[in-house]
Amino acid sequence: MVLDTNNTPSVMPEDLENLIQQGYQLIDVRENDEWDAGHYKSAIHIPMGSIVESIDKLVVDNKYIFICRSGARSSRVTNYVNSLDIESYNLSGGMKEFQKFTKEIVDLEGNPGQII
Repeated sequence: MVLDTNNTPSVMPEDLENLIQQGYQLIDVRENDEWDAGHYKSAIHIPMGSIVESIDKLVVDNKYIFICRSGARSSRVTNYVNSLDIESYNLSGGMKEFQKFTKEIVDLEGNPGQII
């Protein structure tokens, strides 16, 4: 775990799958078309614009990692969720970097997905 340039708690993409195995929950904050084209198989989809109204879905005792395409949107969401005393981290580099470390990016039908 590190702090990015905006002092947002962040994790490196090469560590993500190990952290998920340890119980961290991955939340993808990209828009519907981005999610549909390709997302990590075990991620939960909550678009950034829906975070405030969906905050009750997050359990205070859980640990969350937020992801978007490049890390900018998920950084903002991470800072917001942390302000509510819910432990969360941003995935540095977003899906663009993470796709280099996993083969588990799928589309809505479970086929190999792509990052748009």
